[in-house]
Amino acid sequence: MEAIEKAAIRAFENRTLAHLQEYFPGHCNLLGEEQMRRVIQFGWDKARHYEMTAECCVRTYIEFMCLLGGRFDTNPLMPWAAEILNDKVSGDQVARGDRLYDRAHEYIRHLVPDYRDPEGTPVTARFVNDLQQLRTTPDTPVPPNALPTFADDVKAKLRRVFPAKFTYAGEAAIAALIATGIGEAARHRIRGERGLTLFITLMFVLGVGFDDDPLLPWASKILNDEKISTEKKRVDKLQIRAIGMLRQWWKVPHEAGV
Repeated sequence: MEAIEKAAIRAFENRTLAHLQEYFPGHCNLLGEEQMRRVIQFGWDKARHYEMTAECCVRTYIEFMCLLGGRFDTNPLMPWAAEILNDKVSGDQVARGDRLYDRAHEYIRHLVPDYRDPEGTPVTARFVNDLQQLRTTPDTPVPPNALPTFADDVKAKLRRVFPAKFTYAGEAAIAALIATGIGEAARHRIRGERGLTLFITLMFVLGVGFDDDPLLPWASKILNDEKISTEKKRVDKLQIRAIGMLRQWWKVPHEAGV
C-alpha cells in the first residue's frame, strides 16, 4: 500500500510538473525540475492543511503560489486568502478554489498599473534601480525608539514606488507587513537600516515568507548561511542576488501580466 501511495504521489507530481511547464514556464526555467518538484510537494502539504485534497484543487493552490508567492496564505496584504481558505462553511473545496481564483485575479488586476507606463508598456527597471540605490543607505542598527520613524519612511517609499498595490492593500496592512518584516529580519540577525529596508521591500514585492519560500531558495540559503560572518556581508549578498533574480524574472513574460 505504501508503494502504491508513493507511486500515486509521484504520478501527481509528474502531471502537475507538466502543467506548470506549460503555464508557468518562467518559474520552471529559472528553478529547474528538482526545485519545482519541491514547490509541488510544499503546495501539496499546504493545500491538504486547508482540506483541499482533490487534484484540481491542489493544483490550483500551487498555481496561486506561483502567482502570489509560496506563503500567500499568511500575507497580511492578502487577508482574503486566509479567509477563503479557512471558510469551511459556505462551500466545498472546489467552491473555495473558485472564490480564491476570482479574488486572486482581481488583486493582480489592481497591481498591474505599478508595472506599466502610461502607454501600457511593461516597465520594471525603476524597481531594480531603487534596490540598487539602497547601497547608499547606512548599515547602522535602527534603535528601538527610532523604529516608528523608520517604519513611516519605509511606508512612504513603498507608496511612492508601488502606488497601486499600496492603495489596494491599505495602510493598515502595510503597517502590519512592516512590523512583521522588522521581526523576521531580526530573526536573521538583520537590524541595520539598509538590511531592514531591503528585507521589508522584498517581503512587499516577493511575498511574506520569501525567506522560506521554495520558489525563492536562494533567499533562505543566504539568510541561513553560517559562513557569512557579518550582517553587512549577508545584506550585500541578499541585495545582489535579489537584483539579479528580479532582472531575470522580469525578462520573461508572465500570464499574470506583472
